[in-house]
This record gives sequence, C-alpha cells and structure tokens, in this order.
Amino acid sequence: MRAFHPTASIAVGAVLLTALLTGCAGSTPTAPAASKTATPTAAPSASSTAEPKDVLFTIAANVRGKDGSTIAILLTAHKPLPYSASAAKPLKDEFIASCGAGTAGVPVTNDSLAANGSILMPIDIASSSTGKVFVYPVTLSLGNQYRGQSATGKGVAPADSSQPCNSGYTWASSGAVHAVAVFESGNPGPDLKSWRYAKYGFSVPFESNSTIEACSITVTDFGKSVVNGIDGWASPDSDGTSCQIGYVGE
Repeated sequence: MRAFHPTASIAVGAVLLTALLTGCAGSTPTAPAASKTATPTAAPSASSTAEPKDVLFTIAANVRGKDGSTIAILLTAHKPLPYSASAAKPLKDEFIASCGAGTAGVPVTNDSLAANGSILMPIDIASSSTGKVFVYPVTLSLGNQYRGQSATGKGVAPADSSQPCNSGYTWASSGAVHAVAVFESGNPGPDLKSWRYAKYGFSVPFESNSTIEACSITVTDFGKSVVNGIDGWASPDSDGTSCQIGYVGE
C-alpha cells in the first residue's frame, strides 16, 4: 500500500486563512495591511473554536466573484464524534433538522443513527468576504454523499432538492458554511476512521468559465496517521477547477 504525502504545508485554522487573505489583498497599502483585509466570517458552530488538535485537514483556495474580486475560501475538517457522545448532540440535532422527517428522502432519527453505528464529522468553511456571488456555484465535496451530509449557510443549496442529504451541495456566494458528514459503521460500534473513505474539497465544472486557484492542502499529523497506507487515498487534486483530497477507490 502506498503512503500518502501531502504536497503543501501551511498553518492550520486562522493562521492559514490569514496568510491566504494577505496573499490575495493586492499591492501593499501604506496603511497597516490588516485594515485592508476582510475578516473571515466565523462558521456558526462550536467546532469553529476547537483547538488545532481537533483538526484532521484543511483545504484552502481562491475563487473569483462575479465582480472580479478574489475570494479566499477555507475548509476545515474536524475529528468525528460517535453518535453516543454527549458532545455530538448539537451535531445530531443539526443533522436531524436537515435530514429528518419532512425533509424528503429517508428521514434520519436518533434511533437510525444509533442503529447504524454512525459517526458525525463537523466541517467548517470560511471565506474572506460575505455575500459576494461566485462566477459559478462551487460544488462542495463533504464526505460520502450516499452516507448522508448536511450543510447550512447563505448561498448553500442541495444539488437535488428531493434528496437534500444524499445529493451533495453547491455554494453560490461567499460567507460561512457549517456541515455535518455522517458515516455508518454498523455494529459492533462506531468506526471513527471511516471518514477516510470519502472525498473533500471544492470544484467547478470545466465548462463553467470559473476557476479554483491557489489550492493548498494540509493534513495534520493525526489525519496522516489515519490515511497513511490506505489504497485509494489520492494525493491532493488541483487542476484549476478543483481543490480536493480523499478516497478515489482502489
């Protein structure tokens, strides 16, 4: 089995996004740079204040707004929690609100999460501005869409409204997004490593006349300990229309 080696190394969390924003702020003004740099909107979840040891990996890139602006975006994936953990209750409530009864598809309940030995993985997405419309909606890869995921935030919509938790999501304008990716482990119990069999990141169709630039991906030491040696875990994918990492099959 081949080991995974990330191709880029940048600081995790706020340090990473600050570096990106500084890089896309243009020429250096005479005033302090901080006064010219937009502050990223914090994702609306408790996981946005988690310590760095909670982070599995980060995916950072630049996209373009319809007004010609450059917008820095950052996805931060956190360690998953088993459905039975008390700390997972806010994630369960959020996921069930998006994927429970009355939301189309097969409704999710606390009982179904327990029966499937589920784990819940929090994902935060931040951007350097709020309310700027992208040249083309960005496709969000947030795990394995067939196992279920929810995403909330301005400009976020399910790819298929009839299957909102099993079709993936698109993101049309900048701002904060919070997502929960669910993985089913079955019995005897939750497998906290099952997140490695999924794909994460940003992409746009080749024919969209949009780009995803300055792709930079960092996998933490803990993240590497889970994915190293996994056949099918691909190196970072960056081709001008995508910035992704994850499992692509053996």
